[in-house]
Amino acid sequence: MIRHAYHNVPMYRKKYDEAGVDIDSIRRASDIARLPILEKEELIEAFPHTCIADGYSPDDLTTAVTGGSSGKTVRIAYSEQTMRKRVVTAYRIYDMMMGGYRPEHVQTYVYTGKYPLDGLPDGSYRLVHIWTLDGLEDAKRKLLDSRPHMLTLYPSRLEDIRRLLSPQDVRLLRQNLIVINVKSEMSTQAQRDAWAEFFGVPVLDEYGSEELAGTVAAQCPQKGYHIWEDIALVEVVDEDGRPLPDGETGDLVASCLYNWAMPIIRYRQGDLAALHPADHPCPCGRKFRQLKSFEGRRNSSFVLPSGRFLSSGYLLDVGYTRLMAYSDALNSWSLVQRAPDLVVFECLPGPAMTDVVRERIRQEISELLHHETRVEVEFVESLRITNRGKRNQIISLVP
Repeated sequence: MIRHAYHNVPMYRKKYDEAGVDIDSIRRASDIARLPILEKEELIEAFPHTCIADGYSPDDLTTAVTGGSSGKTVRIAYSEQTMRKRVVTAYRIYDMMMGGYRPEHVQTYVYTGKYPLDGLPDGSYRLVHIWTLDGLEDAKRKLLDSRPHMLTLYPSRLEDIRRLLSPQDVRLLRQNLIVINVKSEMSTQAQRDAWAEFFGVPVLDEYGSEELAGTVAAQCPQKGYHIWEDIALVEVVDEDGRPLPDGETGDLVASCLYNWAMPIIRYRQGDLAALHPADHPCPCGRKFRQLKSFEGRRNSSFVLPSGRFLSSGYLLDVGYTRLMAYSDALNSWSLVQRAPDLVVFECLPGPAMTDVVRERIRQEISELLHHETRVEVEFVESLRITNRGKRNQIISLVP
């Protein structure tokens, strides 16, 4: 892939020549650390004129658009061959999560866009789509009618729907439901464990990226966070691009091994993560390497006045534990750092919200933020979402 990119993609040829890279000396996976990192801004500037490989026409490729929490629009092009492999890879991940993905299984997915097919041509592996922006009551009705074996959706949408379900609704879902797959938004293991207890099935995370042509890592039923190493090479590096030792948290950098039309090599995704050692075992017996932790978007983290860094994963737990503790007083929330010394807990109040509860929540969040910043609890009529229905519950407005 590296040789293909160098010889056929002007962006990489220029980048590697300027860095003095001898392409012929890159011979094994560990050598990749000698290549310069590809930044998001470079990809934006290069599209489509200098990042599409020779022999491919942008007019013949599928283009995906992603903005992420950075607000910067990135465009990625895939060939038909890459799209087919992306679909097959997804089916393989479902097979892992479900302990077997069979032709008669139904997947219901709540998402911003509709897959180009509703299953395979013979009617197997049926997919039922619910729009993310559908009203909650409509989404609940469609979900119950579809009787899925697998439910795939954003974590925030799962929480919204969960609050509408009666015990009878949950019993109906459990008749078929095998697993819930959450993706595209950050969630923590504590959240997934709480949802798993409520629904009575595993709730597993899938980490993917449009830039990397789909799924990079996903959880098995034993919660091992397996990297799909035959389609993606994942590194964790410091801000200067130097590889970090196993277990240390840093920037996630990844390379896609099958998008020949628009190669993505050593791309800084903007997420924070740590790796287990290559020989770290998983009870499921799979040998793919595992993420030790996934801390979410770097630009969704908070830096307090003292310089203390709080990852989006930690902050997500701060908010979610308030929701669990005050479930009758809170319907939903976002934690927003509006200034270095001001964090606002924006929330939709529930029927049990009182001034006493509001002040208690404020004090608890202040303590969890080490009393380093002013904390306010602000009632809002709606929470911030993207035009694709995603909810980023941790927002930093501080440059």
